Amino acid sequence: MRYCFYSVYQNIKGGYTTLLLTLIKELNRQKYEVVLFNFLDGLIVRELEKEGIKINVIDLKTVDWKEIDQHIFPTDIFIVPKFIEEFRHLFKVNPRVIYYDINDFICRISDYKFGIRLPSLGKKLIQKMIASKSLLFMDDTGVFNLKNEFSLNVEKPQLLPIPIAVCNQNKYSGRASLSSEQIKLTYIGRSVIWKMNPLKKILKDCVNLNIKKKIIFSIVVDDLKNFREFIKLENFIKNEYLSINVIENIPPSRIEDFLLQKSDIHFAMGTAALEAARLGIPTILVDYSSKEFNKNYSYNWLYNTVNYSLGRNLEKIPARTGVSLENLIGEFFRSPEKMKIESQKSYQYAMDNHSVSEIVSQLTTICEQATFRLNDARPYIPYYFKFHLFSKKIFKLKIKQGII
Repeated sequence: MRYCFYSVYQNIKGGYTTLLLTLIKELNRQKYEVVLFNFLDGLIVRELEKEGIKINVIDLKTVDWKEIDQHIFPTDIFIVPKFIEEFRHLFKVNPRVIYYDINDFICRISDYKFGIRLPSLGKKLIQKMIASKSLLFMDDTGVFNLKNEFSLNVEKPQLLPIPIAVCNQNKYSGRASLSSEQIKLTYIGRSVIWKMNPLKKILKDCVNLNIKKKIIFSIVVDDLKNFREFIKLENFIKNEYLSINVIENIPPSRIEDFLLQKSDIHFAMGTAALEAARLGIPTILVDYSSKEFNKNYSYNWLYNTVNYSLGRNLEKIPARTGVSLENLIGEFFRSPEKMKIESQKSYQYAMDNHSVSEIVSQLTTICEQATFRLNDARPYIPYYFKFHLFSKKIFKLKIKQGII
């Protein structure tokens, strides 16, 4: 059995890319065979090559789908976060599939284009995957969504937390003494509205702090142009004690050095939160929303999360009560020793709940038991319907004839 992954992202840095890198590295370390559908000149392959890791890569630029059965076999298993149209090329091979719910969209699993939703098909597909022991949840978000939107109760869901390679020791606790005159904050997130809104809330709270100490806030995004559309920095430089630095496109292999140099307290959701906790950096877990955050939103440490959640959708679930940024920053200056305690709690949370070696061991066991195959999804995914394939052929013909 080989473990197969598929990503259309060539150079995009984000949670899914980091997840694939983490899983592939650990599977390789444990001597499992891995196949990656991606790009030979892409970010994932470049990052793997830095560590001398070579795997079987099927380049999406040059792949010959007519001969895919020469490269993929029925004994292979695909671990996927969605059923994409391109998987139809694999029907003749019919590999096994594990659906890994790592986002907020499981209830859209059978959606079609033009905003067409087919929830009855989605519900049937999910029930079939559950019966085949082939549905994994990163936390309880998907379970909540299925109950809320499909009236589907998932008893004993298979939870597989997002993995991270936790350092052998807490690197934060070994640093020099914390400054009593300044604090370094960090945030990592893509320049999309639902990740920029929590950052905007943090910046607003920084501006309104009554603490007269220097705050150096370093922000990592994937696209500066998009960032500037969401965040107008001129609105946040009114506080003479606040300094903001925005950095674009740090590759995964440089995140550790960035955090160790720039962060006393880290704010993030998802994998970006774990990136700091694995080092022992005190980590605040933020939620997400496409709407602006309530002015009374407060902050919680990562280790206080429930059911492995790495951030909640505030448009569906109310925010938990936490502490104000004023109190959080004030405590940093009042009690540096308290921050060392917070550091160890963040580090221990990552070690106990997200250690990649343990997660991969769980994953391989689950994969041995999974029985769902790709062709089992065909009746439930509109992109696999004959009608869809026929309409595509007609459309291409009309373009060729110059009618469209």
